[in-house]
Amino acid sequence: MMTDEDGPRSIGKYRLDEVLGKGAMGVVYRATDPLIERTVALKTVRCDVGDAEQARDMIERFRKEAQAAGRLTHPNIVTVYEYGESDGVAFIAMEFVAGTPLSALLGEQPCATGRVLGWMTDLLDALDYSHARGVVHRDIKPANLLVTPQGRIKVSDFGIARIESSTLTLSGAMLGTPSYMSPEQFRGEAIDGRSDLFSAAIVLYQLLTGRRPFAGSTATVMQQVLTHTPPEPSTVNSALPRAFDAVVMRALDKDPAARFPTAWALLQALQDAHASAPAADQEPDDSDATVLVRPPPRPMAPQAGWSATAARSRHGIGTAALPAWAQPVLPQLETVLTQQIGPMARLLLRKIAATAPDFDTLGEQLLEQIPSPAARARFEQDLAQIRGTLAPATLTGTGGQPSLAAPVPTPEFAAALVPLLAIAIGPIASIVVKRALPNADSRAALVALVAEHIEAPAARARFVEQAGALDQPG
Repeated sequence: MMTDEDGPRSIGKYRLDEVLGKGAMGVVYRATDPLIERTVALKTVRCDVGDAEQARDMIERFRKEAQAAGRLTHPNIVTVYEYGESDGVAFIAMEFVAGTPLSALLGEQPCATGRVLGWMTDLLDALDYSHARGVVHRDIKPANLLVTPQGRIKVSDFGIARIESSTLTLSGAMLGTPSYMSPEQFRGEAIDGRSDLFSAAIVLYQLLTGRRPFAGSTATVMQQVLTHTPPEPSTVNSALPRAFDAVVMRALDKDPAARFPTAWALLQALQDAHASAPAADQEPDDSDATVLVRPPPRPMAPQAGWSATAARSRHGIGTAALPAWAQPVLPQLETVLTQQIGPMARLLLRKIAATAPDFDTLGEQLLEQIPSPAARARFEQDLAQIRGTLAPATLTGTGGQPSLAAPVPTPEFAAALVPLLAIAIGPIASIVVKRALPNADSRAALVALVAEHIEAPAARARFVEQAGALDQPG
């Protein structure tokens, strides 16, 4: 890898031309393959971010993205050319699409049905092809659907895809984006292509109505997906032909067996609904509106976000290793920190909190990890709001919860948490506790994990206090 004072100039054989996007764990570049003068999108992750186990998991998932997408050649799927590793950086070279994520085009107004049908035709054709080859995407959402200047859809980011017979992703792993996940993903069950169709139906609902069928915090969305039936699309968008209602609602059925069996079947039903709508209900063609202008390129910039703390983090730090005063406030801090730096928030928070003597010191050290001045200002506001809800013992670093000190949470302790959690998030409490229990090495860790699903700070603090009062033998 060649570098200069402004950051890397090349990775492997690829010349880096422009930064397209950044995250807490990697950077996406527009790059050039000098051997054949081909422009590519180069997606990278650092191999040395986080502890060794996390790094291995991340690189394994990254390789699997290349493996999953690399076996697919379809006009509506971003083509993967190569996977490689160079000087501590893993990369995937893929087709460069001069497009815009669908998420950037969606507003609060419905899209014209003609445009929706065109986009869904591309998406469902890509999924039908992918599923026929044993690849389930598992994270279909507008941000992973690129709209080209010609108005066509390209499916990207197979980072958590599941390949049939692959051992790289456990069938029970709950991976995906909550607002677009299927019921079986939330339950941690084995999934197949019908899970992608549920996610595609959420995108369809959003396109037709201007709003998502399930919205809110992760806990709220989980509860809605598992128990709530959204209103029919035509009741949200009165201009929409009612013929679409039956198609959308069947695709959103909680039971995979009741949904359309294949993407092709869903596409056929959608096309039939559009064709059967009365002429008076048909919207005028607005195909010209789908031709998009790509925003101007951003100049190359240094790789901000690879903080010294992240680079030095070699050992995983669980909740049990944290000072007792910090444990109740971790869920709130992780929520607001994730909004600023992404999924590295959990690792950084636990790394810094392990040695911070009090809340204010922890906040100051966390602020140092946020590169953007605007993001730091927002995080400072969040810190001030959280600070106002805390007890003096937490602010001074003298607080603790001795009753949560048992090294291993028993099933009885977990069962006692369920009714307390149900007060805040409803009947999904038992699922949340069941999923968290195998990942908790102490009572405090279990309480902290399940408390993350409580959206309101006051309700979260009340739950932690009630959980701390439980006197369950360990």
